[in-house]
Amino acid sequence: MIGPAAGLAGNALWLAFLLSGAVAGLTAYSYARIGSMRPKDSPEFQYTALAFGPRVGFLAGWLMLAADLLAVATVALAFGSYLAHLAGVTVVAGALTLLGVTGVVLLVGIGESVALAIVLTVIEAAGLIFVIAIGLPAWGRVNLLELPHGMAGLSGAAALIFFAYLGFDELGNLAEEMRDPERNLPRALFLSMVGATAIYVLVALSATAAVDWRDLEASPAPLALVARRALGSAADLGLTVVALAATANTVLLLLVAASRSIYGMAGAGMLPHRLGSVTRRGIPLAATVLVTIIASALVLPGNLTRMATLTDAAVLSSFMLVNLSLPWLAYSGVTRTSRARRVADVAVPGLALLLCGWLLLHTGGPSIAATAGLAVVGFTLASWRVARPGRLAPR
Repeated sequence: MIGPAAGLAGNALWLAFLLSGAVAGLTAYSYARIGSMRPKDSPEFQYTALAFGPRVGFLAGWLMLAADLLAVATVALAFGSYLAHLAGVTVVAGALTLLGVTGVVLLVGIGESVALAIVLTVIEAAGLIFVIAIGLPAWGRVNLLELPHGMAGLSGAAALIFFAYLGFDELGNLAEEMRDPERNLPRALFLSMVGATAIYVLVALSATAAVDWRDLEASPAPLALVARRALGSAADLGLTVVALAATANTVLLLLVAASRSIYGMAGAGMLPHRLGSVTRRGIPLAATVLVTIIASALVLPGNLTRMATLTDAAVLSSFMLVNLSLPWLAYSGVTRTSRARRVADVAVPGLALLLCGWLLLHTGGPSIAATAGLAVVGFTLASWRVARPGRLAPR
């Protein structure tokens, strides 16, 4: 998202990342608070259902599931772009190859998947730190507050790169496989948010300082372009490999999250029971196969930016429902905390709700309309499932 976002925010790209991080961080507070009360897979469904019942809960989970699948397709296309830059294959072919390989890895086991994700994360972090380092000497050469399209451009960039923060919420999809989730889930949420925001802001500062934002916008592999401008073609190759590791890592983890989101809703009776079954190794087989197939179909249109804005619209809509849930639970006395904490449980998610709505408006009319259509389908399906006796199972 560095390239398209730089075209909107110019040299103030770092500020767009900071704004998006603030919105995500405030929302993470809601996830941490409700997650400590209900550490279950499919967090959007679980948290919102706790406050408003299974219909609204399913709507939140449905929107996030759609966002996860759209995000998988988006990041797979980004992988395809970098692979095309490296090897000349078509973008869609590279994306489909990645989905096939990651689908097989997921079927091996969650332990193996997480181990691979850790290795890829180390490679990814090393590459981003490298970008920060090579751009650092150029920080003083540009106006870091240059906004070629004004506040509208900054808002649009913040809405677009909110996509980069899709992931902190997915920690809730591993709650049932965590040790002491009541304690560790909130810690993991806030550590991931602080670390990711710091790295994103520093990368944005270095990228726009080292390369003109117009060139970043035009490049299909913007971070590789930063490396090539600074150190030559060898660095370009190195950053391309890092980008492949980073996008592969994201696809892997999003597929894990999507499959467990389906598992969580199926276990509660909101999706067919067969999707909640697991193998002896604890793998939700049917859910994993299903999300891999759907993501592969979404890759076929091949439009990365359009997929990203639609993903953001669905994510922000789901976040708004989660941010509505915590104040309601606090008002209802479910949280059972001190007066000061109850005030925070209303004020923090209330501000997050407003900011999510602000970013949602900047995702564009087509994305908002498509998300509204997804919401209608989700609520209709939820009402049908709830109306059928014996369908709901407590989780």
